[in-house]
Amino acid sequence: MSALSRSLRRFLRKRGTTEAEIERAVDAENLALLVLDREIMPGARRYTMLELAERGGTDVETARAIWRAIGFPDVPDDRPAFRDTDVAALRAFLDTFANPWIEDWSLDRALPQARVLGASLARSADAVTDEIAASFESVHGRGVSDVVLAEGLAEVVEFDSVARLVAHVFRLQMRASLWRRLAGASPDLPGMVTASVGFVDLVGYTALVNELDPDDVAALVSRFGELTHDTVVAGGGRVVKTIGDEVMFIADSVEAAAHIAVDLTVQSLRDDLLPATRAGIASGTMVSRDGDYYGPVVNLAARLTEMARPGTVLASAEIGEALADDAHFTMRRISGRKVRDIGRVDVFRLDPSRPRRGRSVTSTP
Repeated sequence: MSALSRSLRRFLRKRGTTEAEIERAVDAENLALLVLDREIMPGARRYTMLELAERGGTDVETARAIWRAIGFPDVPDDRPAFRDTDVAALRAFLDTFANPWIEDWSLDRALPQARVLGASLARSADAVTDEIAASFESVHGRGVSDVVLAEGLAEVVEFDSVARLVAHVFRLQMRASLWRRLAGASPDLPGMVTASVGFVDLVGYTALVNELDPDDVAALVSRFGELTHDTVVAGGGRVVKTIGDEVMFIADSVEAAAHIAVDLTVQSLRDDLLPATRAGIASGTMVSRDGDYYGPVVNLAARLTEMARPGTVLASAEIGEALADDAHFTMRRISGRKVRDIGRVDVFRLDPSRPRRGRSVTSTP
């Protein structure tokens, strides 16, 4: 039996860890990882998938479908992989069908929501884990052993406060989302929103990353994520998703979307780490589903981004006309541009305002 401190053994045993599991972690030098594992998810694995389903009050196929929806693969039928907390969570999920808030709620409606939530939380968990892994590497690099790190973690780690923070942030975001969707929403257009949508991407990203080492690529991606998130949020918008070297955002007003797009392109030109960005924005009615947005308006914004030159913003005609007298922008109408999969449309190039006389819109044949 390994010579570990009593406090560390007590920490692990209290959270359902067996002596065999402790010994395996010591041999593999994963003891510090085991400490985090049992703090985040305490309790012994007692139940197979069939037993989980029985105790949760459902059939095994439903239990499997829910497990897959939150992002995890099937486990062998004979493996005890689930804890009492998993049983409680399954019961709580199923209870939403028996006691819906407003109208009938079914598994077919709930599973897509579970998939979105699972994918979002998986990405958040990956981001936090990246920082923990970097800290592990730094500590080990200073010669601290895995056992010593594990004993230190057992004294200070406390996950409940993190879980409360995540729950609080979700409450804040849920409240904001409800007001966006329901305050003044038209009952004749369920699932539709009227807003402005934009895409911003890094010009020449693929060629650039081929020339960089992994650390430099990670720094570039991190900087782009930081810049886009902070600029979009500060401008009153919301980041919808990041797709490789491209960010999609949405804003409730035309003015906010225009300011965000222009600010991002200007800041990228001043940033020593980033290549230039380009952006496309459009405004109108679109489908809102599972935290994402769809429809011709979204497609137009994406195509305008592809057409934009480095450091520039292209906007739809609706946005150009809406901002015709806005002193914050200089706009040039580009008539009859052919947009892939859409056809010929009027497009505006949007630039930050400069000292000038007369109106802010000029026409280009």
